[in-house]
This record gives sequence, structure tokens and C-alpha cells, in this order.
Amino acid sequence: MLTEKSNGAVLIVATNRDDRRFLFEALDSQEFEAIYTAKDIGQARTFLAQEPHIDLVLLEFLGSNADAIAFCHELHQQRRQDPIPVIGIFAGSPDVQFGPTPALPVGVVDWISSPVNPVQALQKINAQLNGTQQPDSIEVVESTQLNHGLAFEFAIDELAVVDLHSGRILDINPGFIRRSGFSRSQSIGSRIETLDAALSPEQRTEMNLKLAQEGGVRFRANKPCADSTTYPVDIHVRIVEQEGQRLGLYTFREVGDLGRYEQAMEVISGLAQAGGGEEGITAAIRSLIEWLSLDFVELVSLRLEQDSEIQPLHIYHRFSPDDETPDPLRQPTLKQVLDGDEVVVLSDACRANANDEFAVERGFECLIGLPLCDERKVVLGALIVARRRPLLHASPTIEGLRIVAHRLALELELRRAREQGRVRGLQDALTGLPNRLLFNDRLESVIQEAHRTGEMFAVLFVDLDRFKNINDSLGHGIGDHVLIAVARRLRLCVRASDSVARYAGDEFTMILRHIVQRDDVMRIAEKIVRVMEAPLTLPDGLELQITASLGLSFYPDDATVADKLLKHADVAMYTAKGMGRNNFQAYVAVPEESHQQRLALEAKLRQAERNGELRVFYQPQVDTATEDIVGMEALIRWEHPELGMISPGFFIPLAEETGLIIPIGEWILRAACIDARRWQSRFSLPLRISVNLSPLQLRQPGFVNLVASIIEETGVPANLLDLEVTESISVKSIPNLLETLQSLRDLGCQISIDDFGTGQSSLDYIKRFPADRIKIDQSFVRNIGLDPDDEAIVEATIGMAHNLNRAVVAEGVEIEAHLDFLRKLGCEVLQGYLFCRPLPAASFESLLSERERLYQELQTSSQRG
Repeated sequence: MLTEKSNGAVLIVATNRDDRRFLFEALDSQEFEAIYTAKDIGQARTFLAQEPHIDLVLLEFLGSNADAIAFCHELHQQRRQDPIPVIGIFAGSPDVQFGPTPALPVGVVDWISSPVNPVQALQKINAQLNGTQQPDSIEVVESTQLNHGLAFEFAIDELAVVDLHSGRILDINPGFIRRSGFSRSQSIGSRIETLDAALSPEQRTEMNLKLAQEGGVRFRANKPCADSTTYPVDIHVRIVEQEGQRLGLYTFREVGDLGRYEQAMEVISGLAQAGGGEEGITAAIRSLIEWLSLDFVELVSLRLEQDSEIQPLHIYHRFSPDDETPDPLRQPTLKQVLDGDEVVVLSDACRANANDEFAVERGFECLIGLPLCDERKVVLGALIVARRRPLLHASPTIEGLRIVAHRLALELELRRAREQGRVRGLQDALTGLPNRLLFNDRLESVIQEAHRTGEMFAVLFVDLDRFKNINDSLGHGIGDHVLIAVARRLRLCVRASDSVARYAGDEFTMILRHIVQRDDVMRIAEKIVRVMEAPLTLPDGLELQITASLGLSFYPDDATVADKLLKHADVAMYTAKGMGRNNFQAYVAVPEESHQQRLALEAKLRQAERNGELRVFYQPQVDTATEDIVGMEALIRWEHPELGMISPGFFIPLAEETGLIIPIGEWILRAACIDARRWQSRFSLPLRISVNLSPLQLRQPGFVNLVASIIEETGVPANLLDLEVTESISVKSIPNLLETLQSLRDLGCQISIDDFGTGQSSLDYIKRFPADRIKIDQSFVRNIGLDPDDEAIVEATIGMAHNLNRAVVAEGVEIEAHLDFLRKLGCEVLQGYLFCRPLPAASFESLLSERERLYQELQTSSQRG
């Protein structure tokens, strides 16, 4: 029995992510002593082996029940004197799995259904922890037994009484039947979700949590009718006690003309408060989606200086598109709007606009497109919105949308004016690329940042082969056409974080940021060479073959100042031309100079640990579904007092060759475990710490014992220590490699295969490799949206990993398109600059503190709300 001041400690064991999340949020709102979650029974066993204090287990019984039943017996055996009660999670009810008169497994004292209803779950959990028992089932109560009387029967509003335990409708009033078209036989006994399907899962979760906490909730949503149409309603739900039952009284009040104008004014008022810039645009789109329950929003800008090139600014899909979904940017509706015409189809749009393949495939009933014009009526862009339900009331929706479109047009006009003023004198007039002056300024800025962070980056010099012949024989007009096409091709080969510039004449320069391995740059250079080879169609219809020679230099390997980086890239480019053109070459230092630099650096590296120059940086790893921090990867940095921050890509290979990686590896493992344990305790978070292992470390005879001693010394839970080994590591070169890795797993550690996809491993090798998760190399992730081959590799890797029961971590996530693609494929964990760059320990701790503060504010706001 628990005291009134404690809600106890609960362990949630569920493979269904939504059930796990809903239960956690429901319990978290009630200030339980501790809430633990496990995604499967194996993880739960590992956790319980640490002998935590647990008062109640919520256990999933879905699919095969053998493991769950065995787990119940284990719990019973472990604590015979004081058994841990179990509440089962069943698909429907226990009789589905255990027969019509079920004998529940040992230790199971009650049950809840999946998908989880948080209100029902909280009632059962509180009843169990506080020593009261609810009935196993609640029978449907006839309307004559409910004391709602004449007020219920003759109310103008639509009313429904719902059993909060089962989520089923017990009664409806005549007003409900008259307005919705649903008969009593269709309604009574059905789940409230079937008549309230317009609510999103997020809205329903929020409603259930507020209902459990406050006893009532109000919100606005679209309510379906029997004829498949919808209409906006204000919904008021409150809990009433009736003969020992907790019932929900739903009141649906239709939003009239005044309510619709109120909605429009709220949206317009919100725009005025949101301000400008990217945040203002995002706020406007979000307001539109909530106001009109939109399934699709498309906001694009026209780059008038680039042959009216379409630039998507914001695209929202409620229902994620697949590979066969037509491209909304290539549809005639968008072209019509960009030509200056409004498109307003309030119903039957997929048939009225049959030539719009995207609208037809998505099944849109309502499709509205508005041009975004400046004061001279020049079209700057377009706003297109759509939904799968018709829009029954044109007014004030169309007027409101026109005001929103005008507000967005002003933002586009202001943005264009700022860009034109900023780039005047810094932009190449022909290609629109940065010119030499702006490129040199960017290069200096990148060098300063890399000096602080230890980042490695590459400088590329691109020179067109025999361009002078094109100008001389075909004329400068054709030459200009070629330069514009080359600029466009180069931009398509790199990421948004990279830079492309026209340096002079037919010379282009590039900066490739955030490089982990030199091979990544080599792959991009190879791609540029191949892309440039593609025939170029001239305005007169003739095809022209162009090629380019590329030179590469790396910071800090080749130089640490701008002039030398450019000079070395230029030297490498002329080396490529000397080797027959149409290829790329990396800069190679003079052997004597390189050898002297290497000896000097080795001497400094030997002193680095002793002098306290090594640092551990941490890059967060986030859960794909919630985007919350679930762990971090430890990354070593060398902060030299004279040379500044030295890239690990520069000194780690040297440490490997000299054997210094063994003491350095031990140092970073211990330091990372100490930091991780401190944060796990301070923030009460099960943060997983990932540490890279060197092949030399794995060759050490006593390496497993060393890891065990560090775990014991630092107190970090072994199951939260993730040791990463590269895919290319060879079983033949390291004696007993698989046995060593299995021994580390026996300690409780997790094993990850790092840089997956860059090695030459066979599927049989991967299958036998004792690993818990696979990390997709960033070279594939960063090409999502650019290279279909790399997208196919990522999709195949995730599918293979899941088939082998291994989780997936994706590195190098830098833009929203990466996130959307990986989330759709079910990748569990993400890491990259989209979320956060690697941070020193103090900054990472501040990040966790800020997360805690925001989380507490959210809890406080939820409790007040």
C-alpha cells in the first residue's frame, strides 16, 4: 500500500510506441515517483536486473503471449513475499487471447485495451496503487437509467454520453441524430472515435490528459456527418458521476457565421503578432493548417533573376507522400497560380481539376491557390492549400486567405529587397553565385569557426576544360549559357551548408563543410565530374559536351589559412589537367615537408594528454518520433595552445599509427562515462553514451576487463554504454574479435556498427556480427533528396537492420527533408547539425538544463491549462 503523498514507481513494457508514449504522458502528468519504459521484455529484464524499486508493471500482451506470460512468472518468482502487480495491455480485451472466460496470467490483476485510453489507464493504475479494485468490465447503461431527463432530450445542442472506461457511446440526444444524420443504432455501443474521427491523435491525447487532470475540456474541431461531410463545432467534454461510473458528457455546438468570422480574425490577429522572417512564415502556415484543418499547404517563391525558377519555401503534407506520388511543384494548378490567376474550388476538386495529378492522387475535395503579388501586381510566389473534405462556407474563408496571402507577399517582397541590397557587389551578375569577394569572406569565416570547433572542411577549385574554344567558336552568348548551366549543376551536387562561387571567368570554387573522412569529399568530387559530363542542350537544340578538372585541398591537413588552401587546390586542379582533364586530384605536399610536419605533430600529440589539451565534445542523438534527446556521441578534440583546435580527422590516423590511440582511447572512454553518469543522475534521464573504439584497442588482451573496471569506477549503467566499431573492421586482422565484442555485450554494453555502408562487409558477416544497432554513414544521409541511389541505400539499410532486429541511427541529418525521409522509413535515432553540432561538456550540460526547464514549464502550463 502506498501513502497518499506517493503515486509510486511504474514500469511500462510495450512495443507499441504510441501506447508507450500515451501511458508515459498520462503518468507523467500525475507526478508519479518514477516512470520507467522498456520497448520489449528483453529490455525490461535488463532493467529489472539492477533491482530498482517498482510498484506496478504495465505489460503488453499483443501477438504471441509466450514471452509476456513467462515474464509474469519471473516477476512472481522474484518477489513471492511482495509480488509486483501487473496490469495487462490487450488488443481489445483478454478474451481475445485467453478465451471467453479468461484466466489471466499469474500476477495480472487488471487490464486495459490497446490503443491506450489515458483516462481509462489512469483510473485503473490509481485504483491498483491505492488499494481499490475496479470492476473488470462496465456494461452499457440504457438511456432510461441515466438521469439526464428532459434537458438532455430537448436540448438544441448535440449531446452524447460516453463510458470513459470503454470509450463507447451510451446515449445520444435527438439533436445529435437530427444534425449528424447518424441513427441511434449506428451510434449506441460504437466508440466515440468513429463519430469524432476529425480529431487528430495529438488533439485526442491532449483532450484525454486534460480531462483526466481537470474534469473538463473545451476545444474546436470538425465533426463528421453520416454523408461523409464535416462541419466545425465547439466541443465541451466534462466528467459526470452516475451510479459509481465516470461518464463523459459531450456537447457539440455548431460554429455559426459569427464563429467562422471569429476564427478568421484569430488567424489574422496571430499573423500580426508573429512578426516577420522565417518564424513569421512558419506561424502563418501553422495557423492556416489549424484553422481550416488542411491536408496540404504549398508556399513557393519565384526567383525572377533565375529565369523564374521555383523555390519551395514551405510544403506541408498531413499524409506523407510516397515515391509514386506526383510532384506538387510540377502541376498545372501551380503554373496557373504563378501566371497570376486565382484557383478556388471548394468541392469536388479532384474531378474539377482532373489534369492536376497530385490533387487527383491525394483525393482533394477542396483546392485553393492564390498568387502572391507585389504592389505592381508582379507575381512573387504562390500559396496553395487543399484538404480532402469540401469547404461548405466560402465566406469568410476566402477573404481570410486573401489577407494571409497579402501578408506572405509582403514578406517575400521584403525578403527580395533585402537580398538584392545585400548581394549587390557580392554576387556574380551572370550566374547569381557569390563572387570572389564574397567567397573569400566566407572562407575566412569558415576557417575561424573551424579553428574553434576542430571541424575539417575541403576547398575545391573547378575549372572548365577548353572553355576558351567554346567562346571563340560558338560566341560569348553560348559561353554565358554554359556558365549558367554549370553553376546550376554545381549547386545541385552539394548541400545547403556548402558554398559555391564563380571565382573568375570559367573558374568556380567550393567549400564543403563538416567533413568526417576525406573519402566523403572524393565521392562528391567524383559525382561532380560525372554530372559535368552530361550533354548540355543549347538554345538552338544542339548538344554540347563539357568537362571539368577539379583540385581539392583540406583544412587543416593541407593548410590553415585561406591563401594556402586556395593555392593548394589550384595546384591540384592543374595536376588534374596534366593527367588528361575530366578528373579530380587532391593536393599532395612535398614529401620532405610532410615528414617534418608529421614528426613535430607526433611529439605534440604525446604531450597533449599530459598537458590537458584533449577535450570531449558531445553531439546529441534524438528520438525520431519525439525529437527529444536520448543519448550523445563522445567525440575527441585536441585544443593546442598555439595551433588552436585540431581536427580529429588529422590527428586520429597519426594516433593509430603510433599506438597513442590506446591511452587516448582509455582517457576518452573514462571521461565520457564520468560525464554521462553525472548527467544521468542530475537530470534523471537514461541517456545513452556512445564511444568509438579503435581496432588497436580491441586487440588489447585485457580490453574487456578495462571496460568493466571503468563501468564499475564511474557507475555508469552498462546498458547505457554504446561502443561503436567501424563496419570495415576485419575479423582476420583482430584475433577473437567476435568473441571480444560478445564479451562486451555480456557486460551489458551495447554494440553499434559505425559508418555502415562504406565497407565491403557481406550480409553473412553482418548477420553474425554481435551488434545492437547500425549507424548509417553521413555520406549517404546528406544526399537524401539529391541522389536516388543513396536514398535507395539508406532505405535498404534500414529495412535490413529491422529484419535483423537491430535499431538504426542516422548520422549527418542536416535538413528537414532528411528528417522526413528517415522518419517515414522508421529510423529510430537521428544525429546531425539539424538538431545540434558537437558541444563541449559545459555547453552540453547547459543544453540539458534548458531541456529540463522547458519540460518543467510545459508541465506547469499543462497543469494550469
